[in-house]
Amino acid sequence: MKDHKNTLDLTDSILRILGIIGFFAAVISGFIFAGGNLITLIHIPEIIIVLGTIFFGLLCTHRTRFLSYLPKAMLACLAKPSPDRDYCQISDNAMRNAAAGGGIAVILSLITTMSNLAHPEQVGLRVAAAMSGVVIAMLLSQGLFVYLRYSFSENGSK
Repeated sequence: MKDHKNTLDLTDSILRILGIIGFFAAVISGFIFAGGNLITLIHIPEIIIVLGTIFFGLLCTHRTRFLSYLPKAMLACLAKPSPDRDYCQISDNAMRNAAAGGGIAVILSLITTMSNLAHPEQVGLRVAAAMSGVVIAMLLSQGLFVYLRYSFSENGSK
């Protein structure tokens, strides 16, 4: 087996960072230009559900391997990582867990909204808040974990 080392190539690192930031910036700026208020995307309960399903789902599935993945994944955002099948699998599972967390966040928020209809004027805002969980999940899934999955693959490490 080849011994691959993380390599720091300045051009590659700049492009990695620009790609990640650009992905998030394009989505968020498009939302703002369409008249959206960025604050409406920040709902702590939905964020907790999405991040919790990702983190604890990966922790119970991959245990110590997931804990070793965390610093490697952060470093992979800056430098080309060594290929690692386990880390590819963890990234794949993170994409699925993000989708599950987003779906769960929407369902739970809608249940909360529909069980409290005493103030009908708040229903629209609460439904919008429910959808923020899906947006956060999609941003993490497609903007971060797809990138990490490719970075840890044989193709991404070339």
